[in-house]
Amino acid sequence: MGLEFEKIAALEDVARELNDSGLRWAVTNGLGGYPDSIGRDLDLIVEGSLDLAVGHVIKVLESAGWVVLPNRQGWIWWIVAFRESSDGSLISLQVDLFKHLQWAFTWVVDKVSNKEDLIRRGPFYEDPAAAVGKRFMLNALSTGVTKFREKPTYLDFSERELAVLPSLLTRLSGRHWPEIVKAVSSKDLTLLKSELVSFRRKCFLKAIWTKRPIARLASAFQKQWVVNLFPRQGAPVIELTSGDDGESRKVLEKITEEFRKLVYQDVRVVEDSSQKKARHWCRLSCLQVVLVFANTPVPAGLKAEITVARDEDDQIYWKSQGLDSRSNLESTKNLKVFLLNFFKKKSSILKQRHPSVIRAARY
Repeated sequence: MGLEFEKIAALEDVARELNDSGLRWAVTNGLGGYPDSIGRDLDLIVEGSLDLAVGHVIKVLESAGWVVLPNRQGWIWWIVAFRESSDGSLISLQVDLFKHLQWAFTWVVDKVSNKEDLIRRGPFYEDPAAAVGKRFMLNALSTGVTKFREKPTYLDFSERELAVLPSLLTRLSGRHWPEIVKAVSSKDLTLLKSELVSFRRKCFLKAIWTKRPIARLASAFQKQWVVNLFPRQGAPVIELTSGDDGESRKVLEKITEEFRKLVYQDVRVVEDSSQKKARHWCRLSCLQVVLVFANTPVPAGLKAEITVARDEDDQIYWKSQGLDSRSNLESTKNLKVFLLNFFKKKSSILKQRHPSVIRAARY
């Protein structure tokens, strides 16, 4: 079984578990070319107890031998999991769970569509309206047409998605937007850009005077707090202090290559951390970017979880809490196994922070 199909099989098990749980849920993004391939991560909207849904995901993955890292960032859960694959390499997957997605006070996605409007793909239920909200509406409101220039495929709408676009535009803004539908259908970025100026304003005004204003205000503040004001460390932070010689560069290449195979958004090698404010680096880590600080200080607010250094014999080694490649144990000399053990340690720490979902995973 190939690595992609091992990942698909695990996510199918997650879907079956959620189907049996009685919770209402649907995929908003990430199925990609399923059943032959699947996206980097799977985004799920859930109605009902989010903690219970997260517990189900953890239970299924851990029972199949995955090391699970549950990470809550405000209103959203990022469940990242790792396992040694059948060919000995390290394989990873990610499931994101949320009850709504928002821009400012506008809840772009806030519920699962009616069952008859969902698309069944294997054990998965895909929600066309939520998919449009996640892939198109969030980016249109937050960046205008910038994201669509970077990723033109975001404007590739299926017939079902194009059919729900007019009603979604009306729900969010309070009026019809045939020109936006036309711009999306023809992929006319010039027309789309001009229409989005008024559309964004209408969405903002409607959201202020719509139902549940306190909840929307609290959610908007929480998002700013978590992502922009006080972002918390999320993805691994690595500190390399072994120098800039050929051997150190090979170790650096090996580490970054291994992490780039995993599910994280990106891997950034930072050679001068002073070029950006500490909050910038914290925000990247929060947003699932692995940071490697190569012979430069780790900024305030971040803590190096893996250190690559030289010992008294001038030999390069790497270490983490309770793990050290200088050990005589063969398992810690293998970087892949070292990383798997590192993720096991981190999993234990993260699960202690979230006892409610761990209790939910037991039942």
